[in-house]
Amino acid sequence: MATTDRITTTAGELVRQFAHFSDVALTCPVIVTRNGRPRNVLLSVAEYERLKQRDQQAFLAADTPEEFLPAIEKLAAGPA
Repeated sequence: MATTDRITTTAGELVRQFAHFSDVALTCPVIVTRNGRPRNVLLSVAEYERLKQRDQQAFLAADTPEEFLPAIEKLAAGPA
């Protein structure tokens, strides 16, 4: 999904026209509101998978797992 366009709809309208918004979500995110506030986003599976591939773990320095420390130290030392 290269476009930044997005569509907004209410939860009730989503229920009544699910097939339509399901098709729309193939090309752009559909923001679903409840009581006037954004609540959920309907995305295509392709966009969801693309986002999951970019998913990264983040830790506080103090909470970094021991198994990552040698690689971090090697990177900090620079090229050999």
